[in-house]
Amino acid sequence: MDLRRRLQYSSENWQSVLDAPAVYAAYVPESQSSNSAIALADGSGVILGSLFRSPHRADTNPPRSIRSLARKESEDIVDSRGRLLVRDYWGYYVAALVYPKNSCRLVMRSPVSPLACFQVNLGSSTVFFSHVDDFAALELMPLSINWDCITAQVTGGDFLTGETAIKEITSIECGECVECRSDGRLEHTYWDPRGFLQEKSPEGFSGATLTVRNTTEYCVNAASSPHSHILVTLSGGLDSSIVLSSLSRSPHKPLITAVNYNSRGIGDERRFARSMARTANCRLVERARNQSLDLRRIEECNRTVRPVLNFSAPDTEARNTALARELQASAIFNGELGDNIFGSHPGPGVLVECVRDLGLGRRCLSVAMDYAMLKRQSLWRTLATAHDECRSVAGNPDFNSTREVRRHYGDGRARSLMLASPEAEEHNSKMGDRFIHPWLRQSRLIAPGAHALLFGLITVTSTTYHSPFSSPTDLPQVSPLVSQPLVEAALHIPAYLHCKNGRDRSVARAAFADVLPTEVLQRGLGKGGPTLWAKDVVENNREFLREYLLSGILVRQRLVDRKKLETVLSPRIAKSTVIVGDIFAKLYIEAWLRKWH
Repeated sequence: MDLRRRLQYSSENWQSVLDAPAVYAAYVPESQSSNSAIALADGSGVILGSLFRSPHRADTNPPRSIRSLARKESEDIVDSRGRLLVRDYWGYYVAALVYPKNSCRLVMRSPVSPLACFQVNLGSSTVFFSHVDDFAALELMPLSINWDCITAQVTGGDFLTGETAIKEITSIECGECVECRSDGRLEHTYWDPRGFLQEKSPEGFSGATLTVRNTTEYCVNAASSPHSHILVTLSGGLDSSIVLSSLSRSPHKPLITAVNYNSRGIGDERRFARSMARTANCRLVERARNQSLDLRRIEECNRTVRPVLNFSAPDTEARNTALARELQASAIFNGELGDNIFGSHPGPGVLVECVRDLGLGRRCLSVAMDYAMLKRQSLWRTLATAHDECRSVAGNPDFNSTREVRRHYGDGRARSLMLASPEAEEHNSKMGDRFIHPWLRQSRLIAPGAHALLFGLITVTSTTYHSPFSSPTDLPQVSPLVSQPLVEAALHIPAYLHCKNGRDRSVARAAFADVLPTEVLQRGLGKGGPTLWAKDVVENNREFLREYLLSGILVRQRLVDRKKLETVLSPRIAKSTVIVGDIFAKLYIEAWLRKWH
């Protein structure tokens, strides 16, 4: 296999950055991106992507992305077999390190990174890549569908693991390292969030607020440092407002424009966005969501390693890119993962953590009262919930989303919410825990209140989060809250602190109380979103959806319940219990299958 020759004759502008015995690395430069290739000294390796120094090693204010490393820094990284990158640096990168003396090569993916790293084994060779179309274009081998993975995704299971929906392709997860040797391959884990969950911070509420404020601003400043003009998607909620506020006070003073997309009902958050834009002293562009969106655009989705679900991407992504280019902005920032980082809607697991950390005393009772106020339920019901949760944690130490949904709604109600067929559910149950991500194993026992944070982290660093309509040449979509320092800080914070005084995200509200408008700080549990817009879009595209899905692969493979689908896509849609989001999910899966089938 002459990979070098194939890349050289490719239509893409591949540039070689590492060419050594038994290892070759190349990338396509992106003029609008902060991503780069950082060569290590003496051809000992390369770091592809973006890299920053960790807060405890930052030597500049504001922090800057790293474009090159001193010889001593390179040597230290290589000598540590890449572990120093995890400890003293952070970013969104894939690193390749070369050790000629023992014919060893290491490939590692950074912690908390949306930049993917996939691998395919071809005999004695291994090919690593970030975009599946790049690999497919090389025509090195035929690719086939992993129907078990598709079944798990159709049934709403925890399908985010190293397995992908292409049999021949596996994913290196965040913080993992693959060691390629002449006698085989070894896998190492360099970073695992469960280790941080076991080391909860004793700082208390005031210490947590200071940590969240400082770390959030550091990460936003670092991620924005390569950009002089930024477009921010501003919903008017707490998370995007925190990002905008931090950008507006960034030492390198980027030009900022905010854009708000609104729809009817709770989807109209313009008054909150306007208030935040006034506080940040930036321009706000208001756009109505396109209710007449033609879902036939789904047929233009990219090939990816597994079906992708990005709820509003068909409406907003192209418009965001066009607006950013019109403004000559070089990046589009958002507040993704904020709900999870800052503890939105804490579950009963926080009560178990509280009992564990504080014992059965006054402080624990105070937390129970805060939780009761937050959930608008009696203290006695809250205490009963804590007791039931303790027993449940002991019996089921793994986090499992399917189990969580069924616990919340009951088996019958949970099944009625999804379009999956009984055959798909039965097959998925026989696969057991095969599609539970390693981070979720034993995590309920380690930190019962951490499910939302862990599952959100897995989701945003998986390709199921990426837009199915994006291109590698598009402007970078930056989620500065998806950052290793901030995630590590959040993992250290006891979950029950987030519901202090009967309010969710209490730590974040207190941390940014002096720089956010009162309207945003006092929104409480009410939060807008595109739910009603999505329902309107489904209604307006009902004929297309009926034709596309009822005659589709999912129905033929008996993965989707045909009768339920007919009901939800008929005039009886108002009587259907299926959630609109599941219609979108099945549409994405069907389109993905047609691309590969």
